[in-house]
Amino acid sequence: MPHREATLDNILEERLLELVWEGHRRQDLIRFGRYHKAYDQRMALTNEGNGYTTVFPIPQKSIELNPNLKQNKGYADKEL
Repeated sequence: MPHREATLDNILEERLLELVWEGHRRQDLIRFGRYHKAYDQRMALTNEGNGYTTVFPIPQKSIELNPNLKQNKGYADKEL
């Protein structure tokens, strides 16, 4: 294997190839602020720059059970 400089791009590419079936890709890209950008064959989504795709929506049932909870940004109907 040829020598490669240890840059973030090279490390992320190596992790993609080495851990392809391990489910780490999304977390790696979120951790390094690259998930909201287009990559590989994934196109960037509308308003994704605000980071709403880095968290999951809170289930409506949980919000109904606990009125102190507020839906994560980007998932409330009025914010889409």
